[in-house]
Amino acid sequence: MKNHKKVVRGAVSLGLGALMAKILGAVYRIPLTNYLGSYGLGLYQMVFPVYTLLLDFSGAGVPSAISKLIASGREDEREKRAYDFLTSSLRLLFILGAVGMVFMILSSIPLSTLQGDEKAYLGYLFLSPAIVLFALISCFRGYFQGLMDMSPTAISQVIEQVVKLVFGLLFVKLLVKDVTFAVAGATFAITLSEVVAIAYLYYKYRRRRKVNRLAFDFDRLGHKRRLKTILKTTIPVTLIGVMLPLSHVIDSFIVVNVLSGYRSDATSLYGLISGVAHTVVNLPVAVCYGVASVAIPAVSSSIGLEEKRKNAVKTLSLTAVVSIVGAVLCYFFAPLIIRVLFRKLSVDEKNTSLNLIRLLSPTVVLLSVLQTSNAVLIGMGKLYSPIFSLGVGVTLKTVLALVLLNIPSLNVYGSAIATIACYFFVCLVNLIMIFAKRIKYESSATQIRRSIG
Repeated sequence: MKNHKKVVRGAVSLGLGALMAKILGAVYRIPLTNYLGSYGLGLYQMVFPVYTLLLDFSGAGVPSAISKLIASGREDEREKRAYDFLTSSLRLLFILGAVGMVFMILSSIPLSTLQGDEKAYLGYLFLSPAIVLFALISCFRGYFQGLMDMSPTAISQVIEQVVKLVFGLLFVKLLVKDVTFAVAGATFAITLSEVVAIAYLYYKYRRRRKVNRLAFDFDRLGHKRRLKTILKTTIPVTLIGVMLPLSHVIDSFIVVNVLSGYRSDATSLYGLISGVAHTVVNLPVAVCYGVASVAIPAVSSSIGLEEKRKNAVKTLSLTAVVSIVGAVLCYFFAPLIIRVLFRKLSVDEKNTSLNLIRLLSPTVVLLSVLQTSNAVLIGMGKLYSPIFSLGVGVTLKTVLALVLLNIPSLNVYGSAIATIACYFFVCLVNLIMIFAKRIKYESSATQIRRSIG
């Protein structure tokens, strides 16, 4: 019962934090879209798939991995274990984040050119320092989540969005006469937001140690062993996290390039699907992010396979209920959302955005269940199972997108259809991997009872 309350409390805390962050992000899009226009928004969005992919390689999977490692240990040793894993992970992730930052700087021009619009390169340059900062932030978030303290992660996410909103709009307004520099200013605001977020998390960490009178010495002898354990857990978790951003990177290359073969507004269309439609449908998905994050330590700390599956059912059921409500709201309130948030778009752009949001509304449920089922599989120790399902799903999405985008009557809607197919396939496979043995066992048990009866 106590564990169940922790799961719900943690999920609510993270869910509300993620929801507030997404709402602030959506609010930010109103003036940002008005200042930049659909073309500037397209440039802004072109930077993020590669940036997100580098984040995943340099630390996005770390909170999940570290929280699993901390939660898996004995409860009476958890604080010391958390301190040692935090210290070791900070040393490792700083190096990985620095490598990602240097790569993004050196490849800014080639990447933007390959994506179809070289003006995006300044966005890459000003966003690159955020990679190393995010890597360090991930370590602190994993530390707190492993100790089932979800509020620092939630609050730091809100802080990121507030700083990004305030300084992003300031920089864009000052530089709006040149859309390239305005986009660069908006991306630099993200880097600034990561500076403030890591300062907050470090303050919370120092305060926790002071209040709880925690005075640990770093276990240098076990450092190499912990690094191996972190890498062993982080690599598959990172690969899981990389798959969907990788599909977005692929989209950023193929959508503009394919559509430009028969459309003059290819960059603008990409801005509408990635910067408008996906932003809206991902808003309710953020509520379920808290459930997914809590599922890992909750399932990891469960004793026995049956208890793990009970916690899996709880988290997946909660995800399904919340996400279905979110999908329905997205579909029916899409006109209001477009009218309020994106009023400066042209009539044709508003109609396209409305159709895309309604078409993608089922992905609220699919993506929510996908992220929670991934977390459950990680918590159950099946670290490589989601890699398989996501790998096949992303391949399916890429092939479908290439086929459907080349149909002029579908154009950008082909990318949306491919996304739905990908999420549906991954959800189905993940749920089979979680419950297949249980279903088989229960079916066998029923047959035995019938034969005895």
